[in-house]
Amino acid sequence: MPLARTYFMNTLSDDELRSLLGKREDFFLENVIEMARTLQHAQAMIAADGLTSRFVHEPANPFVNLHHGVIGAIPVIGPLWLLGWGAIRLGRPGADVTFKQTAEQSVSVIFSRTSRRAGSADTA
Repeated sequence: MPLARTYFMNTLSDDELRSLLGKREDFFLENVIEMARTLQHAQAMIAADGLTSRFVHEPANPFVNLHHGVIGAIPVIGPLWLLGWGAIRLGRPGADVTFKQTAEQSVSVIFSRTSRRAGSADTA
């Protein structure tokens, strides 16, 4: 499994971003100052290639503001939460590319297996 590379949005041009998206390999973008504009631009580039995309907001640490008294209940609540989370994920429509915002200024770009295979078949 290849490691996803990290790129810094404040040093990328539009052509470099288009090239990264065209490779159809997972990567991280850091220092994204204008998240909404960047995501709209990237999704437009993806759509121009005939791919679908979706946006997911999943903070790297969703429990940062969790009260310490609730931590003891995690063994009880955890399995129920995982079942609910799994059901929600099953109900989500699939997409060729997922933009996952993990922090205020960072986003992961994740390509599905089928879109990666299609990209490698196009270049072959």
